[in-house]
Amino acid sequence: MKHHYWEAPIVLYLFLGGLGGGIFFLSAVFDLIVAPGSGPLFFAPVFFALAALALGCFFLVFELGQPPVFWRVFTTKTAIIKWGAVLLSVAMIFGFVWWVSYLYLLGWDWAGFGRGLAGLRPFLLAVAGLAGFGIMVYTGVMLSTLKAHAFWATPALPVLFTISALSTACAAVALSLGGAVDPSLVAFVISEFIHGTIHTVDIVLVLAEIVVLLVMVLSFFGAGNVTAKAVATRWVRGKTAPLFWGGMIGCGLVLPFILYTAFAGTTASSLIAPVLVLCGGLLLRYLCVYSDERAPIPGEERFYSRLPKKDAAFLTAWKQGQNRY
Repeated sequence: MKHHYWEAPIVLYLFLGGLGGGIFFLSAVFDLIVAPGSGPLFFAPVFFALAALALGCFFLVFELGQPPVFWRVFTTKTAIIKWGAVLLSVAMIFGFVWWVSYLYLLGWDWAGFGRGLAGLRPFLLAVAGLAGFGIMVYTGVMLSTLKAHAFWATPALPVLFTISALSTACAAVALSLGGAVDPSLVAFVISEFIHGTIHTVDIVLVLAEIVVLLVMVLSFFGAGNVTAKAVATRWVRGKTAPLFWGGMIGCGLVLPFILYTAFAGTTASSLIAPVLVLCGGLLLRYLCVYSDERAPIPGEERFYSRLPKKDAAFLTAWKQGQNRY
């Protein structure tokens, strides 16, 4: 049946949540494992991660429709959305404290508060990074647990969303790395190393995303489930085919891959490709969230077919303020 389960705010929430979580995860991996001591270079990316998660939370609360009682999300033990709220809170709290410890880069260090947190930075970033990884996975799990929606209820969706979130995070880090650090030879060398590594990682992620996406959609296209097949048919050769093939596959994945590989070291690779990856990630979530057809409950279609039209005579006969009895 065609009735949208969620609307645009959830699209933005899933995109921003995955993006912010991915940035935290990458920041932790690079600062703690790949390039120890590179924390200052991630000052700007982490700021954007915090902004993305905060904005995503706003869209979630807005979509739920009851802002004054949003805290009830944390008290519902069986709701998958509770774990998302917990992961978001952990990532934002620990990530914010880590970010505050580097405010001296901007000349703001209230009585040495930031530098006093220096010893806690590895722990803070590790917790934020783990929570960020959980957020990336959660954005796909959130949809895949809704079994009535056949196109969502697949183990491939969390895998696809996790790969996409990590890819968009690579793009965001590539665009913002080292934004607040004073230029120096050491910072330049480390920054170039991280840029090169992220560049390579994103190439692999883009390829993996193409494979997983096509396998998922084409498997539904030939599936026996009528509802999932209808959605896949619309993606492959229906009204959303231009967005799928031209927007998501073409501009969001294939074109960035070409720019990454054939134009390495140019503006096309360092600027245009990451922007296209970010747009592709947003488009993926838009198409998935709005592909929410479900099989009707037995008797549901019959029930709706018997409902009167809104302009039926007996519904319009009574006027506001009249008392006929």
